[in-house]
Amino acid sequence: MANATTVSKVQPLRFVDGDTARSPEGISWRRGLRAPGVWEAFPFIPEAGTLGDGQVRDALADRDGWLFTPVLPSMGAALPGTAYGVDEIRALVLRPATAAVMYAVRLDRVHAFLGNDQGVFREGLRPVSLRLADMRASLEGVRARRPAAGVTFHRLGSRAYVRYPVGAALHTHIYLLTR
Repeated sequence: MANATTVSKVQPLRFVDGDTARSPEGISWRRGLRAPGVWEAFPFIPEAGTLGDGQVRDALADRDGWLFTPVLPSMGAALPGTAYGVDEIRALVLRPATAAVMYAVRLDRVHAFLGNDQGVFREGLRPVSLRLADMRASLEGVRARRPAAGVTFHRLGSRAYVRYPVGAALHTHIYLLTR
């Protein structure tokens, strides 16, 4: 990934329930806590009200200090979306996205022993920025090198997921399409 850099501002193409955005004041907003598609403060703060996708998108784009975190799939459950092979990855239409970011998550024995079933972000919450061609090459490369790896694309959420074991750790990559 020669063209990869870490980014602090993430502008997702689409949101899904379970995504989190944190404001500079430290308030975490979660999508779909009590109602699908609605952002609410977590833990619940009645006076904070609710936000819509447009308000969160504007905050992520225009205001410094906002941080986006995609929902992490449980390591024990199937990856969201449809399974893809190399041919399907090559034919995948990624537009209207203009780029992608990759979040890397790792679950090892220590985390599993402590009851964590999702893993932890490897690079903190700083995703790696990728061009669409780099994302496609990365997905194809994982599928070619690790035939048993799970590679799925969740069209509704505009994100791809990759999961594979290395030694005693389970790695998950979330590729989030961005504007």
